[in-house]
Amino acid sequence: MNSNFMPLVLFLFEVYILVTIFYLLLDNREPAETFAWILIFILMPGLGAVIYFIVGHNGKKRYDRAKKLPQFIAKSLVAMFKPLDAVQEEIIGAVKNRRQTYQDDLMALLYRNSKALITSNNKVKFFHDGRSKFDELFADIEKAKRFIHMEYFIWRSDPDPLAMKIKELLIKKAGEGVEVRILYDYSGCLFTLKRAYRKELRDAGVKIYPFFNYLSGFKFHTVNYRNHRKIVVIDGEVAYTGGMNIGQEYIDGGKFDSWRDTHFKLEGGSVNLLQAIYAIDWFNTTGEEICFNPSYYSGIEESAKGAGTLPIQLPTSGYDTQWPALLHLYFAMITMAQKNITIVSPYFVPTAGLLIALKTAAMRGLSVTVLMAGVPDNPLTYWAAFSYFDELLRAGVKVFQYQKGFMHAKMISIDGKICSVGTANFDIRSLKLNYEVNAVFYDEQTTKEIDAQIALDLRGCREVTLPDLNKISLPARLRNSLALLLANIL
Repeated sequence: MNSNFMPLVLFLFEVYILVTIFYLLLDNREPAETFAWILIFILMPGLGAVIYFIVGHNGKKRYDRAKKLPQFIAKSLVAMFKPLDAVQEEIIGAVKNRRQTYQDDLMALLYRNSKALITSNNKVKFFHDGRSKFDELFADIEKAKRFIHMEYFIWRSDPDPLAMKIKELLIKKAGEGVEVRILYDYSGCLFTLKRAYRKELRDAGVKIYPFFNYLSGFKFHTVNYRNHRKIVVIDGEVAYTGGMNIGQEYIDGGKFDSWRDTHFKLEGGSVNLLQAIYAIDWFNTTGEEICFNPSYYSGIEESAKGAGTLPIQLPTSGYDTQWPALLHLYFAMITMAQKNITIVSPYFVPTAGLLIALKTAAMRGLSVTVLMAGVPDNPLTYWAAFSYFDELLRAGVKVFQYQKGFMHAKMISIDGKICSVGTANFDIRSLKLNYEVNAVFYDEQTTKEIDAQIALDLRGCREVTLPDLNKISLPARLRNSLALLLANIL
């Protein structure tokens, strides 16, 4: 390059850095994230700014919540759920009197940060493998009379056997006059859901849309806000959510020896709340308010009567929520625990606050266990997790990696009293970026059932120890640290 142009190039580079830092500071990110982005801007001039606009830009601050149905219950749903909303304090008090624990604090938190209403007249059935879950789901779809609402992060298409089977079944039900609606995440299905597959469904009368299609209009800045929820609601009578997507790997393990996941089926008042979550997602995608119609809900008045037998809350978080409710949930459960904490997640990339909470809990003398995938599907998050282990182990946290296949379940349990199962991983993406939904079960019997499954999972794990970490080579440690840097911002 001509030396005469060097001063100009340096000047433009300095302006570029100053401008990008200015916008970063306006986003008020955590210092570690800010410095990570500055490093990317310096190492990749120009390209770094493009990456930031696509996956790092905090457009959430400029999001019009008033027009996009903020939080959990919105518009016409407010009046519909008013009977249940009016008895929230009564339900919380009944649960507190029956169990004499700190559960009411957590209930109040989730009600305030995400308007997560509590229902107590519920039934739950857990599935810890794909075959049992999909067998039951297919049976319920077969029985559908009025509507089937489905929402998945990943939905595979032909030649995937499970995807082909569910397509045939949905086409059949649409032919019987059942309303079938499907939402899928654009990023999650970018390479899995073929156009021909979608066309077959549409031609049969199924309504299928990509959630928050960032390639339409001026939504490209939302590419990093993915809908990671998995929801099915059938006739307003039963609902499903949890970790499983639509794909044959959930049955036979795919490229892994097996696939360990947890999903569950709900009956009772909680079904209406999952339907409300779906209704808002459907509206934000299509602009149609049809799912707000009372005919898609049932038994709301009954949900407001009595303490019931299984209190459940369904906190959500996402691009259109004011607070990171699921981050609050995990932090509160860790800090409220008095005896033990068990966390199950395929990925382990906690925020700084969660990391401090875990170390503090262990140093208080609590039994703290983290169970994550030991056979990874995403090397980046797997490598990043190792950067946390040294501090955690020295504080007394036990870390286990699942070896029998791929671990994809998302669960947290404390003190044998409260557990949460859902779609949110224990990582920054799920807790701060994605659309997620978890169920919180305020019930000792349900928590014991989850704890029993975790005990079985631990038999298939390898414990990570300090001597193991000491054997990691310097290049591998550097790789893990770089992976952590990227995992924190991407």
